[in-house]
Amino acid sequence: MEIVLWFLEDENGCSQVLETIKSLGEEAGGSPEKGQLSLYVLSALDFLESIGLPLALTVFFTTKRKDGGLYTIRVVKELVNHPPLLEFRVNWRGAGAFRALFFAYEIKDIQFLVFVRATIKLATYSPEFEKIIKVTKSVYSTFIQSPEKYINLKGDEE
Repeated sequence: MEIVLWFLEDENGCSQVLETIKSLGEEAGGSPEKGQLSLYVLSALDFLESIGLPLALTVFFTTKRKDGGLYTIRVVKELVNHPPLLEFRVNWRGAGAFRALFFAYEIKDIQFLVFVRATIKLATYSPEFEKIIKVTKSVYSTFIQSPEKYINLKGDEE
């Protein structure tokens, strides 16, 4: 099955998730911790795209740290109280916890992992994270009714 990471865009063609990742990368110049978090986010997205779901729910992402040790994390977690939403997660001490909410949509032999919103959490409880849960749930409800408004389901047939 082909796995596609799909970053939803607003009416101006901007993806809030990609903008959050870009912003984190831009802040890396002033903060080695944010630079490390940014690198882990990008590597973990590659990892997710390579294995998809359901494997990403159980297989740990592992990469080398600058000091030669290993960084290991389960990058996808189900939001138990908000199915079918999923949480993409990467943490780094001193930089915070990158969180992006998404859901899966499958058609034919393609698994779309549809990313809706992201944030950097600095504490376990985050009002911003609660806000993006609500937004993502709303987007999911709209998306599932008319997925063709968001993604090209016909491929290259036209």
